[in-house]
Amino acid sequence: MSFGYLYLPTIIAILYSILWSWIDLDTKRLEPFFQLSRPGGANAADSILLHYPFDFVAYAPIRALRRRHWAVVFAGTCMMLIFWGVTPLVSSVFARSNANLETSTKARTTAALMPFEDRRLAMNAGFMMTAYGIAWLGQAMPAFVTSQGFLEPFELDMQEEDLVNKTWKARTKLYGTSLKCEAANIQNQSSGLSYSNGKTCKTEPRSWHPIFLQGIIYSSVYIPYSLDGYFGLSLEDMGCPSPTNSHLFLGIWEASGSDSLEPNTTAIFCEPSYWTQDVNATVMIPSMNVSEMFALGPRLPLMDNIFNRTAFEHKIGGGESYVSQRADISETTGTIDQSLNLGKLGLFAGSMNGMVGFALGLGSRDLSGYTDPRILTASFEKAHKLLHALAMRQLMNSNLIDVDSRQGTVSGKVNAILVVRPLAIAVETLLAVVVILILALMFYSRTRISQLHRDPASLTDLIVMLSKQRNTDRLMFKTGQDMDSSQYALVKGIIHVRRSESDSDSPNANHLPGQTNIDEAPGISGSNKPLVRPLEMGMTVGIIFIVILLVALGTVLALKIYANQNNGLPLPSNKTLLNQLVLNYVLIPFEELRRANAKSSRSLNLKYTSLPPQLVLWRAFRAGHYLLGAVCAIGLSANLLAVSLSGLLEANASPLEKSCNFTCRYAPIFSRIPQTLGPEDTTYASDYQYIAKANISNGVSLPPWTSPETFFVPIDLNNSLGSDPVNQYRVTTQGFGVQPVCEPSKFNDTAFITGPSSLFNFTQRTSSGRDVTCVSETLPPAGGQSKSVVALEVFTQLQPIDDDDALNTAANDNDTARMERQLACNSILVAGFLRANLTVPYDAVKMESLDPHYDEYAVIRQVKLLSSVWMVCRLHILTAPYNLTVDQSGHVISFVATGPYAKNLSSFFPNGSQPISLTNASSFMFTGGADTDPYWHNDTFVDTWFAYFVKHLSNSTTFVDPAQPVPAFSDVVPHVENICIRLFAIMVDLNQHWLAEAMANSTVPGVIIIPSQRVYVSNSMFIITITLLTLNIGIAILYWTRRPRKMFPAMPYTIASILDMVHASGLAAEVGALQSWRKEWRFGYGKFVGTDGRPHVGIERRPFVVPIEA
Repeated sequence: MSFGYLYLPTIIAILYSILWSWIDLDTKRLEPFFQLSRPGGANAADSILLHYPFDFVAYAPIRALRRRHWAVVFAGTCMMLIFWGVTPLVSSVFARSNANLETSTKARTTAALMPFEDRRLAMNAGFMMTAYGIAWLGQAMPAFVTSQGFLEPFELDMQEEDLVNKTWKARTKLYGTSLKCEAANIQNQSSGLSYSNGKTCKTEPRSWHPIFLQGIIYSSVYIPYSLDGYFGLSLEDMGCPSPTNSHLFLGIWEASGSDSLEPNTTAIFCEPSYWTQDVNATVMIPSMNVSEMFALGPRLPLMDNIFNRTAFEHKIGGGESYVSQRADISETTGTIDQSLNLGKLGLFAGSMNGMVGFALGLGSRDLSGYTDPRILTASFEKAHKLLHALAMRQLMNSNLIDVDSRQGTVSGKVNAILVVRPLAIAVETLLAVVVILILALMFYSRTRISQLHRDPASLTDLIVMLSKQRNTDRLMFKTGQDMDSSQYALVKGIIHVRRSESDSDSPNANHLPGQTNIDEAPGISGSNKPLVRPLEMGMTVGIIFIVILLVALGTVLALKIYANQNNGLPLPSNKTLLNQLVLNYVLIPFEELRRANAKSSRSLNLKYTSLPPQLVLWRAFRAGHYLLGAVCAIGLSANLLAVSLSGLLEANASPLEKSCNFTCRYAPIFSRIPQTLGPEDTTYASDYQYIAKANISNGVSLPPWTSPETFFVPIDLNNSLGSDPVNQYRVTTQGFGVQPVCEPSKFNDTAFITGPSSLFNFTQRTSSGRDVTCVSETLPPAGGQSKSVVALEVFTQLQPIDDDDALNTAANDNDTARMERQLACNSILVAGFLRANLTVPYDAVKMESLDPHYDEYAVIRQVKLLSSVWMVCRLHILTAPYNLTVDQSGHVISFVATGPYAKNLSSFFPNGSQPISLTNASSFMFTGGADTDPYWHNDTFVDTWFAYFVKHLSNSTTFVDPAQPVPAFSDVVPHVENICIRLFAIMVDLNQHWLAEAMANSTVPGVIIIPSQRVYVSNSMFIITITLLTLNIGIAILYWTRRPRKMFPAMPYTIASILDMVHASGLAAEVGALQSWRKEWRFGYGKFVGTDGRPHVGIERRPFVVPIEA
């Protein structure tokens, strides 16, 4: 398609111009004969001395206009318009772009609400996990979800595969929600603050005074109407147990005072309403993201039998699902802990921070404005709308399709060739003028009188015209003596000179006695005039022409080299001028005659001047005039050169790079790693898993400066923005990763899985050489249903054993020894995949002390182990310098190591810090966080994040399916190692405070990548252009070194000058008598004695002619 719109119009225009140049050439060539055919004849200047074919293309119409030679005016003007107007513009008339295409077709709904009894089961944490990715990780909106609600899914019948930016538009239903909020009345009482909506809800005084830690100056809490009592606050428990308040919630925002004792408190009571509305919605294909929608009707209340608002509000408030349903951990997890993100903003929200996190993640991040109730309301409403939309999406079942009939529209953009109207109008106007001129030329030519009996395309044709002239000497005498006053005419194919008053003064003019000055007549060749050649054949012109070609060749080469070295170049303004050297092809017959041994087919009968130079190619090679053929080929290739030059430079979007220094934010030194991490130190552990889940399952980008394998020390990019629109940055920084080394192992499987008293026993040696027994502190696997063949996935970090002997030994240890024992055990990760038969609850023991809420939480006593695979993994730190490309936010686009991994890590872990401290800190992140205790399961749903990642990284349920054999070590170990690598990079990114601060004013060199339009040299057009220019130079050198010699007293551009070359020879009489040349005759151009007995320079038959020597 690129060829069609880039080159084809130019090629067509060039071909048309070649064909028209044929018409133009014939019009100019025949104009003298039409002038001679007029009833009154014509003077010499208007006939036999005309040389339109050899005039510059722009001058010919002007000169013709002065002489009122209308055919030449029409043809010459057409030629100029086509050559200089249509041909250059036509290639720009067409542009490649996207055209809008819209088609109506049938639309149908593709999903409907699942049965009511199934909706309570489906109201799990999956929609909240999606909301977390949208709020904090930049995850895109799911299909048919918008910030205003959820659209009932639909699709259209017509599938336009060739469309880009395709959209579907159809009528559908929008499910949405709105909040009606009002500021709460706050009363400060001795026992705490109470909040009232001024109606039916007034809370009992409760103390809600957060501890404003260092860097934390704001706090917030979301209090739903009801909540599982042991989790947190609820309005129901705070004195508002009224049916009219069953959907009310209280949002509180506090900012610390100057003394941190009197916080500035803002509180709002909000009540949601749920509704549905008919809309005309447009969604983008294939993502199904909503681009726009228009209301088609009023909002109608959403009935409770359609949407269980109570279950929804209970879930987003932090409560557990009312009814348990088997699903992966991403959907069954409890609250979505967002403490890490809120803490980075300077906000404390307690353990029940879900709605507060969503409100700030989706709303304003400027915390100072939340003391305004309107801003607080707007953020909670954004969160409420998105969560409701995601919940409605989760309640849809695509197997239930509501068959209806309605119209929809498929819209999009199709790659098309568009017409640039301003240029098209210009071309159309030029073509319209050309058509008018063509019609005028056709009409004028048909009305003209012609006395031509044959096409005067060759020298023979002109000699034939002369042969029928009985007074040849008189004709040439009048041509030489009195051209201005003589009238010439063409009658029955014979050129005549009409009598004038001067004829009586020269009664013997036919014999020209004593005439010696005829050689000086304009256009007449004499025997004693200096010989000349065309100006264009002069060596000076040749040198200039060759130098121009060399400069053009060098320029193209320089452009190519410069563009390659500088990633393109600015768009230049190019104009290509083509030299009309081939117009001198008329000299080739004379060059053959100069050798005085030419056949008529190679000289007198040649018809080169009747064709444009591009079309003479075949005739020239056929006649053996190879130099002429080469020059004609170059003339033809000039058209191809025009096409190649038009496509030589192409503009493309290309980055422009500028060097810059970036300020270092951190040094690649881990100087602030906590020596040990326990549950009290890792309140943010769930974020690692949320981020990894969003990346692995939903394709969400990892945090800035993090790749799936490596964490890169961040660089401050803000100081390098400047005024240019920066697209990317390239900088060198240190990267850190881990290399897990996992080995197969065996453990007392039954002992591990049947009770907490018998865990792993693994002996590890400390750095000082002492042995320490390491065990797992993870609770034994549990379950609450009768199961047959079951599966279990284990991933745990080991700890030093806490039996009496170990405790006594530890009591005598100093802090260093205890730290050695801790580090030695924490460095070990154990993973296992098991298959077993078990029966519960007959021997199940309820774990009241562990979890009083879950009745089904029990220790399994009866187990028949079928098979298992175990592995022990240790993490080894890897670090190397990397050349890194990131976007404006620091998200990694590409990276490559610029050096080997460091063998000595002491410079990265100074002051007694050890690399094992970093791996130990990360190891707990793999096994800590919410809902990580393993469960037996007889299905393919997984209850731990470890099993979830194995399942999704392998894109298979084989490893967790109890119906499948236990996986082989070699099959599963790559996925275990992949999990360790990914979570380590995320863990270090979320704990950048472990790195040392960079020294003041420390910088690193880098590159700013700015988007720009650059011009490149097309490789294919470059090759064609260089080849053609090289051929032009070669042929030009050959042409000028073998150019015809000086042989003309005057250039044979006119009828008069050509007739003068033959009138005194015997050729006219011979051709008149024989009507053709004999094949054995040879002809030459040179000196001969004419029929008048005088010496002449012209054309004569051998042996009567002597060649001219240069």
